[in-house]
Amino acid sequence: MCIAMQLERAGITSYEIVEKAHDIGGTWRDNTYPGCACDVPSHFYSYSFEGRSDWTRTFPARSEIYGYLTGLAKKYGLYDKTRFNTEIKQAKYDEARSKWQLETISGGVLETDIVVTALGQLNRPKVPEIAGKDTFQGPIFHSAEWQHDVDLTGKRVAVIGNGPSAAQFIPEVAKVAGHLAVFQRSPCHVVPRNDEPYSAFQKAMFKYIPGYRKFIRGLIYWSLERNFTAFNEVKKTKFLVNALNMTSTILDQVESHFDAQVTDPHLREILKPDYPVGCKRVVISDDYYPALHRENVSVETAGIKCINATGIETVDGQQHDYDVIIWGTGFESTDFLAPLEISGAKGADLNTSWQQGAEAFLGITMPKFPNFFMLYGPNTNLGHNSIIFMIECQVNYIVDAVKTLISSRAAAMDLKSERMAEFADYLKARLETSVWEKDCDSWYKNESGKVTNNWPDFTYIYEEATQRINPDDYAFTQLDQSEMNNAAE
Repeated sequence: MCIAMQLERAGITSYEIVEKAHDIGGTWRDNTYPGCACDVPSHFYSYSFEGRSDWTRTFPARSEIYGYLTGLAKKYGLYDKTRFNTEIKQAKYDEARSKWQLETISGGVLETDIVVTALGQLNRPKVPEIAGKDTFQGPIFHSAEWQHDVDLTGKRVAVIGNGPSAAQFIPEVAKVAGHLAVFQRSPCHVVPRNDEPYSAFQKAMFKYIPGYRKFIRGLIYWSLERNFTAFNEVKKTKFLVNALNMTSTILDQVESHFDAQVTDPHLREILKPDYPVGCKRVVISDDYYPALHRENVSVETAGIKCINATGIETVDGQQHDYDVIIWGTGFESTDFLAPLEISGAKGADLNTSWQQGAEAFLGITMPKFPNFFMLYGPNTNLGHNSIIFMIECQVNYIVDAVKTLISSRAAAMDLKSERMAEFADYLKARLETSVWEKDCDSWYKNESGKVTNNWPDFTYIYEEATQRINPDDYAFTQLDQSEMNNAAE
């Protein structure tokens, strides 16, 4: 959506959106579990060029974000530009014609000059390979595929997993379940959410005071950005420490929140992580710890041996019977663009290129894949700030690339291999000093332990790098004379 809106704003209207689902909205369309909400404040989890003054809360619920997105889609006419219920299974680059051939799962073929993928990193539910999971006789489902027709009232419910999504729906399930068991492989670090509704007076300030909304957005940005110092080694200059008070406050928040909310001695023992803050995604919640203190909630730390017809057997030999099992186990995060098959120039195959782990220049483009760009690609996720900020940076870069292709009358632009190598060296050096390289099991890493998801630096550095393309980073293929004549017409 973001790139479509910015193309419209730039006067570039020759594009089409291909969407496999029936509607726009992505994760906010698909995730409908109880308690689903954003973990970034509303005034920063929105596009800088399409702010709104009437957000109802500091942290918006799923329905409010979804409404915001569908409203923008209608405003910009994106529904008319979208081919719904269409999934691309293969993309092939025709080097002779500088065209991309996109094959759909139904067998159709679309042809285009430029491809921009916007598949996200968290769109394919992950279900662990646990023996017997198909033998359970009751309802069993993933949080991203919530079965709203299953009434949990008074039921014995097991939740497997305790990440950010689980931390949102566990308090809601605990309110109605007869008993809720949370199966925890490892505890998570939690910071307070401090979520409050906006008053009518605050909304009026956002609406009528010039620059106030932008000012608040800036405050939110820097309050989040300073937490990066907890996740990687940085040179704490006098400017950073004194002028911006760049202290790792997230570390203090984790400790104080734990001490204030976890009062039960047994829970204090099993809910205290033994890995650094940020190694796994930090949970933002005011009600997760209190939910675990409820009389009808237990935290199970024994490993799961198998699932059977009536429940779960743990490795200590205990049988736990349940009526419903819910997977809160996250998503397949490191198989970027899967299951899409992509073939580029000179015989390049994306699956082969990424066998050791996905990587791309600025997370956007790669050598031998001309005119192929990604949004929210490798190493562009954040553990401390808003992904909307990163996506806007990427969109800015891609729109500039499109403008460059048009103005230079080029057929294609292909990233130079040496530029990719330089960037890969930069990533490697920065990641080596990051908390994500520490010994913990997180979705930031692939199976070999390579950190493929996170951006290892301040976001303002990424913003500077994506302000515009550097033509020297690319090899350009010019249009032939007939194509130039057609382009001129």
